[in-house]
Amino acid sequence: MNNTVETVLCIVAAALLVAVIAWVTRLKTKGLTRLLVNSLAGGALVMGLSAFGIISLPFNPLNALLVGILGLPGAGVVIAAAMIL
Repeated sequence: MNNTVETVLCIVAAALLVAVIAWVTRLKTKGLTRLLVNSLAGGALVMGLSAFGIISLPFNPLNALLVGILGLPGAGVVIAAAMIL
């Protein structure tokens, strides 16, 4: 249970990091919203696949940060790495 809380916090922290970087680089609101939605969708995809037992994905801070920063493409990388390894 504690590991899941850490994973969620890492995903939220990564999404906030994306928001700060976007704000600093002055992305338009549409771009910022797209980045945040993409990050949250990637986190939800990985957590959903693991929760329903479709694929066994390791929850660690590195994977959570990767998914949080890259969003859906990051989720694809984590899923591909889990299937290869």
